Amino acid sequence: MQFCLPVELQFNNRSFTALMGPFSHSTEREFALTVSRNALKNCEDKEQLRAVASNLLEGWAAMNTALQSMMKENIELRQALAVRDSSLEAADALLSEAAALVEKYEKQSRRAKWRLWPWHS
Repeated sequence: MQFCLPVELQFNNRSFTALMGPFSHSTEREFALTVSRNALKNCEDKEQLRAVASNLLEGWAAMNTALQSMMKENIELRQALAVRDSSLEAADALLSEAAALVEKYEKQSRRAKWRLWPWHS
């Protein structure tokens, strides 16, 4: 079974919605679910049920913390990539402008070499 998580991103005062995933359930997760189900089925009194519920709660909290950390890391990575992309676009524009100026001065230089007095236009 696969699933995705919706994530809202904020960049340059604009809001974007993206999907993290797809994720699929691992064999480790299926094993943990099977063990937890069996533990719940085998509970015979309140104390055993409390112990199983406590373990499940701690496991859920740990998984939730890990998921939040991964989501934050993913969002920061996407934002860093967006900043990198905009920086690359700006650098490309600067390089194009510089190339145009070099070409312009190269043409002027060629014209100047063929004239008797290069300082005259």
